[in-house]
Amino acid sequence: MRKPLLILALAGEVLFGGGLLAQDTPTASPWKVDALSSEGQIQYDVNTGNMTATNGVRITYKPGTPDEAELTANAATINQQAGTAVANGKVTLRRDGTIWKSEQLTYNFRTKNIESARFRSGSLAVFMEGEAMTGDQTNGVYSAQNAILTTDDTKNPDFFIKAKEVEVVPGEYAIFRGAVVHVGKVPVFYLPYYRRSFKRHPWNVHLEPGFKSEWGAFLLSAVRWPSNEYLGGEFNLDYRADRGFGLGPSLEYKTPEWGEGNLNLYHASDDDPLTDSRGLAISRERNLAQWNHRYSKDEFSAIGVLEYESDEYMRRDFFEDRYRQNVQPNSFLEVANHWDNYNLSVLMQPRVNAFYEGIQRSPDIQFTGTRHQLGNTPLYYDTESSVGYFQRRYDYASASEDYGLLRADTLHQVYLPKTIGGWLNVTPRVGMRFTHYGESNGVGSTKPSSERYVAHTGVEVSTKFSKMMPELNSRLLGIDTGARHIIQPSINFAYIPRPNRVPDELDKFDYEITSPRLLPLELPEYNAIDNIDSQNVVRLSLRNRLQTKRNQTVVDVVDWDVYTDWRMDPNSNQNTFADVFSDAQLNPRDWISLYSNVRYDVDNSLWRAFNQGINLHPQNHRWNLTAGQYYYLAHPSTSTADRTDVYYSGAGLRLNENWSFSTRQYFDAKAGELTQHDYILHRDMRSWTFFLDLSFRKDTGRRDNEMALSFNYSLKAFPRKPGFN
Repeated sequence: MRKPLLILALAGEVLFGGGLLAQDTPTASPWKVDALSSEGQIQYDVNTGNMTATNGVRITYKPGTPDEAELTANAATINQQAGTAVANGKVTLRRDGTIWKSEQLTYNFRTKNIESARFRSGSLAVFMEGEAMTGDQTNGVYSAQNAILTTDDTKNPDFFIKAKEVEVVPGEYAIFRGAVVHVGKVPVFYLPYYRRSFKRHPWNVHLEPGFKSEWGAFLLSAVRWPSNEYLGGEFNLDYRADRGFGLGPSLEYKTPEWGEGNLNLYHASDDDPLTDSRGLAISRERNLAQWNHRYSKDEFSAIGVLEYESDEYMRRDFFEDRYRQNVQPNSFLEVANHWDNYNLSVLMQPRVNAFYEGIQRSPDIQFTGTRHQLGNTPLYYDTESSVGYFQRRYDYASASEDYGLLRADTLHQVYLPKTIGGWLNVTPRVGMRFTHYGESNGVGSTKPSSERYVAHTGVEVSTKFSKMMPELNSRLLGIDTGARHIIQPSINFAYIPRPNRVPDELDKFDYEITSPRLLPLELPEYNAIDNIDSQNVVRLSLRNRLQTKRNQTVVDVVDWDVYTDWRMDPNSNQNTFADVFSDAQLNPRDWISLYSNVRYDVDNSLWRAFNQGINLHPQNHRWNLTAGQYYYLAHPSTSTADRTDVYYSGAGLRLNENWSFSTRQYFDAKAGELTQHDYILHRDMRSWTFFLDLSFRKDTGRRDNEMALSFNYSLKAFPRKPGFN
């Protein structure tokens, strides 16, 4: 049993053998002293003003404030007037995110001076122990003798620096004199003087040896130089036995005045570059440059991105993971200024790489007004206007020719939202769109200048019904505290009469892209400006949710949304009903989730798309499992030979505190073969981390089937931020 004692020295309130003597009304005191066991005793000496605590004590100074400090010890003598504590036996001092441990320690809570015969200190980043330590937390400078600094929070660290004299400023730096670097018990080298910044990462080398079918044996290496809060980076030097050398820097920078960004440069002298998509030989000297920069101040922001590749297979050959994440990256510069309801942006988007098809915007100036109320009227308004010079640039293997023109576009919409009867939401809308197309330039198009007018109207109707079911209990669904059922039906009607210019009469720069999802119905969410055509359609949606409480938090046990479009006047390339979509999420336990996204073609009675699977992630984090299937058959094809059909799975298993294993697989059902499977074995060695990565990938048409085996071994304390490798 703990015996708390609130020391109110100014009020004269003290403890004598468990009896309290109250005098004047007490005032707030910054001190609190607790006995940590039933045997703990706290005595006060009126003559000296000292308080003596034995058999376990905790001293808290200014709790709940930035100056809060806590000291625990087997025994301590406290003088509140001087602000000092002399503590003995398993002393621990916590203050400002740093922990000091010692067998004997003298500390002044007010001046923050500290003295210790032998100590151990730690934060989230570094740990230190030594002898004869003195210091002042006010100016933050400490000195010690025979000290050890390590990033390993253990009695016998695997990696540490031992020095005769050390000067430390927590969170800033440490200066070592007469220092020796140890790996385990082995001294590695001697440093007469060494300054270690806690804000900067030290020099660090990352090595990744291995074998890959496309490269042969390889060694990927990165040397990271000391970094600070403004600049950091590493230099990559790689060797691939069948391909040659590759090298380049990776930089990260941040400035208070001009923003932050990163720059990656890489050059490879490739001994086996093969040919491009035109059948022409790729140059042996291959280059990659990637730069992005972000800046913001008040309401102004700017983003710049550069993606340069010397040939179309550069990223695919050497940085396949990046290639898979973004097959065709864009380069652009966008600056914008934001106000409460409006935004002005200027976008420059050049086509940097000739082997990619894209839309070049030079520039695209856009003024946007978000939906907002018009004064004190019940009307709401939004707008989107743009002007720019656009060029459609085809890739160098295409037979099509480039073209460009000036386009100016403006959209204005007014809404009148109403709630009828307190339960029915009705929002009618009406709008106009005007677009000017300049005369086409280039061999690819010879259309004269023209104007297009679009009028549109519509109404959205929605409501929500709910029913409490306190008696509902379902072991299957993980419901034991009752549930709430929510139904949300909605109808969205959109009408656009035939424009004076239909899409086939216009040059297209913003056009529809085939998607497995249902495209937006309203403007400007539907942003295919050059593809706007007549429509008379109703979107029908019904969403059901079943909610319950788990751990005092409301969770959706079931979330199921079904929706489709009913086209009352379909265009020539449309059916009366769009495909039926179903999005469902089921969470029968906190650690089990099932998902299903389905698209069914009613007219052709076939499945267009589904992505469904299960995730298992137990709360003990010992293992996890995921499995699912992705299927997609794009319009207008009805042949399953044109489908994408992939089964995927992944699993992770933590064998114990030090070992873990993970794997993932992708099976192509159409080809009937396993296209990719990866296996990773991870070993946590306290100060170090090691993992073995084994992967297999099916031939993608450029080279033979691929097998890769790599090893990674590096210090956990100095993690390497992802660079090129």
